Amino acid sequence: MPSIKIERSEQQSINAGVHSAVIENATEATSKAGNEMLKLEVKVGPLKFNSWVVFTTKNSANVADFAEAIGKKVVEGKTLVIETEDCIGKTAKVELGPGDRINEKTGKPYLEIKRWLPASAESDLSSDEIPF
Repeated sequence: MPSIKIERSEQQSINAGVHSAVIENATEATSKAGNEMLKLEVKVGPLKFNSWVVFTTKNSANVADFAEAIGKKVVEGKTLVIETEDCIGKTAKVELGPGDRINEKTGKPYLEIKRWLPASAESDLSSDEIPF
């Protein structure tokens, strides 16, 4: 007998744009070119994404954006270290956009994480301030 588990929340669609994301897992890895990187499993609403943060000089601006998105302080000219423990469970803002891969059923590109956005200054309230 055919059966299916009904989960209406999985049917919600996510569009391109800025969304809140949760990093569910992070592991250290090495790219095909031999560069250090973090492999991330990221959840945006009902969707799961894989994302990679590659540690190269050419990519340092993107690494800095990721670090700021997860709440790490970035100082120009200083070495930045990001451990897997710094990532797991963190909530960050991401910008989703169309990727290079095309969905054969719909003919539309799959969404992917295009960039990590720094935490907003509004969330940096000191403990004695009450937001209204």
